[in-house]
Amino acid sequence: TGLPAFHPSFDLPIDGVLHADSPHFYRYCEPGETEDQFVQRVASNLDRMIGEAGPENIAAFIVEPVQGAGGVVVPPDGYFTAVDAVLRKHSIPMIDDEVICGFGRTGNPFGYQTMGFHPATFSLAKGLSSAYLPISAVLVPDWMYDALVEDSASHGPFSHGFTYSGHPVSAAVALRSIELMEERDLFAHAAEIAGPFQQHLRSFQDHPLVGEARGIGMIGALELVANKETKERFDPKQAVGLDCMNRCLDHGLIVRALGDTICFCPPLVITLDQIDELFTKFRKALDETLESRSGWVPT
Repeated sequence: TGLPAFHPSFDLPIDGVLHADSPHFYRYCEPGETEDQFVQRVASNLDRMIGEAGPENIAAFIVEPVQGAGGVVVPPDGYFTAVDAVLRKHSIPMIDDEVICGFGRTGNPFGYQTMGFHPATFSLAKGLSSAYLPISAVLVPDWMYDALVEDSASHGPFSHGFTYSGHPVSAAVALRSIELMEERDLFAHAAEIAGPFQQHLRSFQDHPLVGEARGIGMIGALELVANKETKERFDPKQAVGLDCMNRCLDHGLIVRALGDTICFCPPLVITLDQIDELFTKFRKALDETLESRSGWVPT
């Protein structure tokens, strides 16, 4: 995993895995650096890392269009264009993780379409069945499939089976889920309501607890900080994000706290009235979280 929080005590990251710079401009930009300069620096570092490791030793570059479980990190404009140029220079394929971004979440059927890049292969899961039953899939190009078939002929079968692989009930649910998306024009609906959703989200940017409001399409996050000016994080022991999440539950609202980042990923069938209700309830919970910080003066 590329998430540092999971590395202690588990001998992670494993050998043979290189980690590129995070494309999170808010957290990792240098003083006075523009988004364009940030993108060029990150791409240059990637190019240098590949050169040092040797492109012949790198099988692929794995990426999410928007980093979901990492706190809804939306790369700056131009990031994927710059990264794609580096990968093409070294003939390294890109693997796209569409588990969260796939099936309309970012305003297009797939996240790579929203972010403007073309992966060699990508994975699907959650939205494939609207999460009613577990199912996932991997889409591969002909050249990758042919390589597996040819090598299996000479080295033995490349077996990739699991106990519940291709379960017919999950497959039937996935097919019906896709049919309903098409019948109800769900992707168009999601793209239409994404504007109001993002406007609501960014209305919290001035809140004393919020360091950054970020998102795209129908996914977003609010990063809570102790100091808006310096971006100082809260002491993890204070569990501010967890406190806010629990207060949301008290108001009948389900959100996800990733540390002190509050993430929103509502069903794509949500209505404008429900979006209003969502953020009205969240504001109450966030204000209560602020009020509970007795003796704490926000910057």
